[in-house]
This record gives sequence, structure tokens and C-alpha cells, in this order.
Amino acid sequence: MLQALTSVHPAATYIRHLKILSLSDQSTAYAKEYADFDLKPRQECLTRISPSETAMFKRALQTALPLAMAGLSSLNSLTIYTCGQDPRWAINVLINFAVIHTGLEKVSHFTSAEQADLRPFITQGITNLRKLSLSYWIDRRSPLVPILVQIIGRNPALSCLELENGANDKSNESFNTLLSGIPDDVSLPLSRLVLGSFDVTIDDRLMEHFCSLTELRLGEATSFVINDRKHIPDIWTALHANSIRLKSISIPNPHVSFQLMEYLNSYCGLEELELQHFSHPIRNHTASRYEIELADELFSSIISKHASSLHTLMIFSHLERPWQFSVARSAAFAQCTSLIKLGMCMERGASERRSLPIPGPPMNAHNVVQDMESLVRMAESLPSLEGLWISMEAITPASMGLDDSHPEEHEYIDNFPDHYAALHYGLEKVTPGQREHPLKIFVGPQVFVAQDGAWIRKSNGPSRGRDISYSESAALSWGV
Repeated sequence: MLQALTSVHPAATYIRHLKILSLSDQSTAYAKEYADFDLKPRQECLTRISPSETAMFKRALQTALPLAMAGLSSLNSLTIYTCGQDPRWAINVLINFAVIHTGLEKVSHFTSAEQADLRPFITQGITNLRKLSLSYWIDRRSPLVPILVQIIGRNPALSCLELENGANDKSNESFNTLLSGIPDDVSLPLSRLVLGSFDVTIDDRLMEHFCSLTELRLGEATSFVINDRKHIPDIWTALHANSIRLKSISIPNPHVSFQLMEYLNSYCGLEELELQHFSHPIRNHTASRYEIELADELFSSIISKHASSLHTLMIFSHLERPWQFSVARSAAFAQCTSLIKLGMCMERGASERRSLPIPGPPMNAHNVVQDMESLVRMAESLPSLEGLWISMEAITPASMGLDDSHPEEHEYIDNFPDHYAALHYGLEKVTPGQREHPLKIFVGPQVFVAQDGAWIRKSNGPSRGRDISYSESAALSWGV
């Protein structure tokens, strides 16, 4: 491909969108997902090559890459995925040659290493960016923050801003600082905002940039600081007060609150809702009354409020009991006739008394199978649904916080119902109908596809919600 472009191939002048998956001689194309917040597809699959082949690859890349980039006269969008094996000089070449194209409007760089040097965006006077997407790791000594302040300040048409950042010193940067370079008489037309780890101060100036906001994705470490002068308690109340009606919300547990529920109850038209309760080691797994009431509000009121507009609904949690699907809740989902993607967590038959030293009897396996059958039957009845993701936590002694001092409790856990068996029983009771797009069901590594009136198991498809233990983070992947 690069050789064709370096030869001034006629097609080069028509290329508007360029996506580069690797610049390394040791990495293959990225195919699987990695669990950063926005879950971009990538894979670091190393291959073994000889030193002579490495030198040959480097010489070829040094010659071809600058010529290829210079020939892309119509370049509008550049997306780069890199990792620790990608040479820094090659990334810098990409950036330096990309910015000479004055029509560049969309730039994305997703990396598991240090972010590229973005100063050429300033020196070359790039002012037409509509999308800036970065994933990066940063410490306080990094010059990236002041550079971003200038880039954002010089691009008044920026409508999509995605910053998936991590910090070495566990202290967040201020998102408001990144916006401080914007002239006072300019407000960004932000429609999509993704924040990984930031402190955000809610004030009038911030809300001016949020007036057009329709998509919001927040990382677990992002926190909101309140401006006491306005007596606005949180981000959801601020959005409500400014009549900002989001169409897409993706948030982890720290941002799920009654203020969120009140906000969602204040309007109609939500299209995507994704709630992610990440797992963590915990011995007493009893859900609080607060969690129970939040879940009840979601299932009894919020879903029906937005039933006609929702096309993506994902609810995953390690606190399964309040958030799980059940037969009683199937009616709420049945109203969502526009759903394309649905994800739910399911109970596996854990004891109500699992936190007690003397274990009680596990739940009747029949109830688990009944819930699974109801979920599959309800999903099959939704005319637009293409993918159903079922998240089921693996019940193990470690996930229950048990050690070797209570062998009777290990035996107790061994008697839990097999949750995969529950899925199989549920599927057997539901005959898939004829649909324009056959329904796919994802459970951990298992994928079931409706085919010829039966459910056919496929191997190793993409998983939206895999088996999770309390000691793991919830690794989710998007897409059917």
C-alpha cells in the first residue's frame, strides 16, 4: 500500500480517510478489543523476525512513509493505533506530514504508550479540527497539557472531543484548564464528549460549551467539582437546569445516582444508555438499599420513559441482584421495540446468605433457567434486536472471598447451578423466528446465532459482557 502511494498513485489524491493499525515490524493488525474506557479495537500480537529483516523494514518505512503521507492531498481524517513497539520517529512523521494538509478535520491517536508530539498542530496553524480523539498516559512533567490547551483554543469548530487519559501520580488534570485557551466570545459546539480521568468544575462557562452536547461517556476516575455559587449539586442537575438533553450516556457506577434518574425522567428521546458497574474484590456483596432503589427506578420508570427511542441498552453490574434481569422485569424491555443492542447481567443462583460464615442453600436452579428463558424469549420478540449480551459472573471461592479454612464452603459453592447450563435450557425452550437480521446471543466466549429455526453455537465471537469475577475489571467490547 505504501509503495503504491509513494509512486504518486492516482488513487492517493482521492484518499480522505486514513487508518493506520501499526507502524511496528513486530505487530500484526489489531483485531481484538482492549479495555480502555472507550474500548477501541487493538491487539499487540508480537511476531519474531530477524535483525536483518528489522533493518530492512525500518529503511523501507523511512523512505515510503513520508512520501506516502505527502501525496494524500485530500486527507480529511487520520486515525492511528500505536503501542510500545511502534517507533517514535514514524509516529512523528505521520503527525508532521498530516498537518501540512489544510483540510484535516479529524485526528485520532490511540496508544498504550506516551502520546505523540502534537506541537506541529500549533506550528502549522491547524484551525479546522472538528474531532480530536486521544488516549494517552501522562504525568505532571509532560508538556501535553499546555499543548492541548493551545490546540483546543485554536479550533473553534471542535464538536467531538475524546480524551481517554491516565495519570502516573493518581491525580487528575483539570478539564476546565484544557478549555482555558478558548477565546471568551467563543463556545465550542461540543456534541460528543469522552473523559477518562479528569476533575471537572461545573460552572456557567462549562455549560456554554455543553449547549449542543448529545453524547457523554465518562470514566470511573472522572469527578465533578461543584461551583457553590450556583448551588448546583452535580452534572445531571446542571444538564437539566440548562435544558441539555443527551441522546447517548455511557457511565460507570460512580456517576449513577438519583440525580441521574431525575434527569432521565425529565425528557424523552434517549437513544443509548450504558451503565457499567466494574467488579472489585469485596467480601460482603450485599447490595445497599440505595442500589436497590436506583435499580427499581431504572426498571420501573426510566426504561419505559425512553422505550420508543432506545436502540442500545447495556446494564452490567457486579451487584447483580438489584440490576439483574428477571421475569418480572421483562415487560419493561418488551416496550423497547427499537432496540438493536441489549445487554443484561443474570443471576447464577448464589445464596441469599453468602456473606454468612455458615452458608445457606443455593437458590433453586429452576428460577435461574426461568429467568434465562424469559430473557431470550423477550429478546426474540423485539423486532429490531440484533445482539443480546448476557453478563454472568463466575462463582468461585476467590470471588466469594473464601480461603482454605472453610472446606465446607468450597463444597457449598461447587453445588451452585451451572449458569451455562441455564442458558442452554433457556435456549432450548425458545424457537427462533424468521428475522431480517438473525439474533446473536453473546455469553462470555460463547456466541449463539439463530439459524434454520435453531440456535447454533459459534466459537470465540466478540463478547460484550464476559464472565467476570469480583477480582477482575469488567471487560466489555462493543459491536455485534
